Amino acid sequence: MGPEIGKTGYRYVIQRMTLLFVFAVILFATAGTLRWLRGWIWIVFTLLLETGTLITLAKRAPETLKQRGTWHAGVKTFDKVFLVCWLALALISPVVAGLDKRFGWSHMPMATLYCGVVLMTLVWPLATWAMVENEHFEQLVRIQTDRAHHVVTSGPYKIVRHPGYAGAIVGTLCTPFILGTWWTLIPAGAIILLLIIRTALEDRTLRRELEGYESYAQQTRHRLFPGIW
Repeated sequence: MGPEIGKTGYRYVIQRMTLLFVFAVILFATAGTLRWLRGWIWIVFTLLLETGTLITLAKRAPETLKQRGTWHAGVKTFDKVFLVCWLALALISPVVAGLDKRFGWSHMPMATLYCGVVLMTLVWPLATWAMVENEHFEQLVRIQTDRAHHVVTSGPYKIVRHPGYAGAIVGTLCTPFILGTWWTLIPAGAIILLLIIRTALEDRTLRRELEGYESYAQQTRHRLFPGIW
């Protein structure tokens, strides 16, 4: 990805790859087998999408890649809580999926695999586009006074105020479909609820503390999905 990424850029790459590796280990360990086609499809497919995003950021938004690998001061308390809850649920998901596979609690038809792959292929670029378009797309919520924080209204931000979260919500929903486990919809649903709450809290923070955001919110009415919310 080139030396221009810098140490913090590599840190973010390592974070993402480590999380995916841990997910894979938990998934197959709890399943008790490596002979799980849908498990491997999810891992390889997600790896390809993650790699594509990281390469895109390295080429088109290296500063965003660097900032996402750095812990900053001024992170909102609610987002520190979110981080802990999200990480816990993100690690519970492969446990549930793996155990479902091992004990055969449920099974989705193969059609859900195809739907999950197609849907994730369509929405993943939305989150990547948001990161490329928004130079302030850090991992945690804060008002970035040290980086001349300003409102971004171009690209997907013309459509909804939080396109990255919209992509994350749909992507989270795709995981149980690709893995083929109904029970994994429970932690996935909890993650989605968490993302919706985070969206509301971040949006409220930006309206109160970021100059120009209230006006932007009046023009771009919806937070996540056009015509819905």
